[in-house]
Amino acid sequence: MEKLIKVTSLIGIIIQSFLTLLFLIFLILSATGIIQPELTTTVNGEQTIQSPETAQATFVTIFAILFVVSLASDLLGIIAMKKLFMNNRASGILYIIGAVISVNLLTFIAWLISGISVLRYNKIGKEVS
Repeated sequence: MEKLIKVTSLIGIIIQSFLTLLFLIFLILSATGIIQPELTTTVNGEQTIQSPETAQATFVTIFAILFVVSLASDLLGIIAMKKLFMNNRASGILYIIGAVISVNLLTFIAWLISGISVLRYNKIGKEVS
């Protein structure tokens, strides 16, 4: 059981860290103007092309929000792993909260399994006499 918890926790942290890094790269590329998105709006069959500044501001805002949420989720997973087996209840709750706010299905599944397993895990003494 301990191995399952540690493995699913590490899988979630690695995947979420990679996703956070990708969002940071896209945020930097959008903010510097290397990525030049075109934003069009279609209303009643008429296409309206937005200005490049509006499109860039929109993409920077979207990537900034995704980066902050992803980073918060990643930090919750790391804190939960630090608290693992010291405070099972807090660790399990942090995993579940991190899973819910993560923007990644694989991290959600891994941390949900880990959080439920930690909440159900009871460290039993060797022998009770």
